[in-house]
Amino acid sequence: MNHLIYWIWLSLRCGAGSELGSYLLAHFETPKAVFEADEDALLSVEGIDQNIATALLDRDLTHAGKILTYCERMNVGIMTPESEIYPDRLRAIHAKPLVLYYRGRVPDIDDNVLISCVGTRKCSKHGAENAYRLGYDLAEAGAIVVSGMALGIDAAAQMGALKAGGHTIAVLGCGIDRAYPPENKELMEKIAEKGTVLTEFAPGTDPNGKNFPIRNRIISGLSQGTVVVEADMKSGALITAHVAERQGRDIFAYPGNANDALASGTNMLIQNGAKLVTSALDVLDEYELLYPHRIFTERLIMAGRRAKVDTAVSTMREVSAPERYTRKKTAKPKAKEEEIVAAAPKKQKKEIDTSGLSETEALIMSVLGDSMSAEEIARAISEKTGKTITVGELLSVLTMLEIGGYIEALPGGNFKPM
Repeated sequence: MNHLIYWIWLSLRCGAGSELGSYLLAHFETPKAVFEADEDALLSVEGIDQNIATALLDRDLTHAGKILTYCERMNVGIMTPESEIYPDRLRAIHAKPLVLYYRGRVPDIDDNVLISCVGTRKCSKHGAENAYRLGYDLAEAGAIVVSGMALGIDAAAQMGALKAGGHTIAVLGCGIDRAYPPENKELMEKIAEKGTVLTEFAPGTDPNGKNFPIRNRIISGLSQGTVVVEADMKSGALITAHVAERQGRDIFAYPGNANDALASGTNMLIQNGAKLVTSALDVLDEYELLYPHRIFTERLIMAGRRAKVDTAVSTMREVSAPERYTRKKTAKPKAKEEEIVAAAPKKQKKEIDTSGLSETEALIMSVLGDSMSAEEIARAISEKTGKTITVGELLSVLTMLEIGGYIEALPGGNFKPM
């Protein structure tokens, strides 16, 4: 019998986030030995009472077998502390996960710099931009971005990492067969294709509020450092930061205005000793010398120089056209107004490169006019493709397009192409 079935069985009996599995394995060494242990042997383990022993004496493997079959059929990977790819960083944390289900490629985590980027779901535009830029620059320099794929800061950071062509890991608070929130289903598929989606919750597990604090110890445990980009005092990102601190990881935070509620959590972290950062370079300075074969901050410096050159060229082009037009007008002072207007070059629609966009993002760009609301965009998509997209899902994608510089938000909740 596949030995993985015993790992799955034990994880189901112990539950996610429990340290019970570690106690049992310290005594019996293998999940199969736990499975075969009698009542007296189980009760001899410190911390095992009659209720726990009774639960462990349930040796029905049906549920575990169905999960194993599902994973084999759906190409879902399973890693356990016995697996070579299981990171030592997780082996060392309190209540290490007994089973991790994953999609995508698992990198050599212990030989890479992993930075978790977390924050509030209801973030400001400035916070989303900071998260996107942070994720992009971390990935550009060679780091792996870890987050929870939530709306807001999480999604922005992971979108940035993907845009840079880097690796990002999404740690779910539900089964690997669930996309939560539903608005990020397309993001999840992108991450599974180009990065890693993983969870300790068995397939079929619905998202539940209590799952996310349990999940957070994995986000911080995988990472050398956790960056809180934007968070109020009630944000779950603060839980991740506190867990990271207990795990001995580095804590970073973006500062904010003292009167801004969305910065109250990050400002508190800084007051309590978190390292103040304003860019990816501030974070990577801590790891560049330790991982010279992985982190290349010069890429960010060169990218910054290129950006400045591009801006200068753009400015020169914008100025030069009116100058030519003015000279033409001066040379022919008697020309009729109609002739001058006719001489001006016709404004052409800007060609937008959508090769790096998702299917939904490219579809939005194809229907977006000069000024359209989310509802109008949804109708246009429906008319063009017959596909129904909710306004909630649409707004999430529009935010990412705005952060990426593809569209501009207008007064009144409308949008237009850049």
